[in-house]
Amino acid sequence: MKQEKKNWEKEIAELCVSCGECAESCRILSELDMSPGSIAARGVEFYEAYGCALCGKCEAVCTVGLSPFRMFGQRRVEAVKNGEIDLDEYKYLFPDRGVTVMSIFRDYYRIDYSELNYSLPADTAFLPGCTMLTYSPELTKKVYKTLAQKNDSPLFLADCCGIPMYHIGLPERGDKIKADLREKARLLGVKCLVIACPNCYYQFKKEAAFQDIEIITVYEALQDEFIPKQSSEVYAIHDSCPDRFEGVYGKQVGEALDQLGYQRVEMKHQGRDSVCCGSSGQLGHFRPEWSTEHEEQNLEEAKEAGADVLLAYCHACVLNFGNIAESKIKVRHALNILLGFEENYEEVKGKAAAMFEGEEGYELYLKLYEDPV
Repeated sequence: MKQEKKNWEKEIAELCVSCGECAESCRILSELDMSPGSIAARGVEFYEAYGCALCGKCEAVCTVGLSPFRMFGQRRVEAVKNGEIDLDEYKYLFPDRGVTVMSIFRDYYRIDYSELNYSLPADTAFLPGCTMLTYSPELTKKVYKTLAQKNDSPLFLADCCGIPMYHIGLPERGDKIKADLREKARLLGVKCLVIACPNCYYQFKKEAAFQDIEIITVYEALQDEFIPKQSSEVYAIHDSCPDRFEGVYGKQVGEALDQLGYQRVEMKHQGRDSVCCGSSGQLGHFRPEWSTEHEEQNLEEAKEAGADVLLAYCHACVLNFGNIAESKIKVRHALNILLGFEENYEEVKGKAAAMFEGEEGYELYLKLYEDPV
């Protein structure tokens, strides 16, 4: 999400008609019990800005075409500049630091991609996204090897798109992360970038600097490799926040399931109206109780729709839903089904927590805060 210079607060204060459409399934607006126009008129408090999931649903349903979530996002940038938020508390999230929760997870569990092409020039590159390459290494390798059957030694990009920096309120650092990846792709001769993560896809798809590279989804790249129906289970698809407006991923996954004979149902909220999984805007770090409510709502909607399995094509969504161990709905990544690769996402949360147990775990935890912001 690139931070525009536009004064979103001023526009919303002037044009919001207080219809209430945007409050449905929005925790921050429901808690404040105020319209975006009223909030904008008196000014957004910094803690309110970090209570917004930045999911974009408010814009999708707004009757007059406003974007309240951008107002909250803009306020986050101001909060950082004004020193209202202590960045040291959240620097473990910053992908441009040497040590993060994800880097520690990969080191601790010896996740290694050295057998893949990290540095040799290639026409095609695969960008799984930092969440998928961290928490689903075997699926990541499965996708890479399937892609390699059609493309000779594709470049493997273990990079982040910068979205955590934009969400925290540090757009300049997000811009640098994108620029660095663009330069790497240029130096290594990449002409086609295959992306698994919808956040990454939309970050790069509209960037002028990437216009000379063909950017496609992993579902476009591997559509001839997907396997026909393998079970009688019924599937529901959760549509991720970045896919809300264009629906590229949701359309491709839905069509692939239909063509291969899988039975699927639609949830109450889907497409543009989809309810965030709880991870957008780093909500789980700022308001974890709301993140849990988002997770539970989606799982309940999948159950009510008659689904046996809730599918997501954003790996962060998959992990969030998989954290609810008591759910009777199985949670899988769409690629698990389409490539016939089984995984249990209920185990990930426990593995992440196990790293920091005991004396050695505490020392590992302290490493998250050793280097500068």
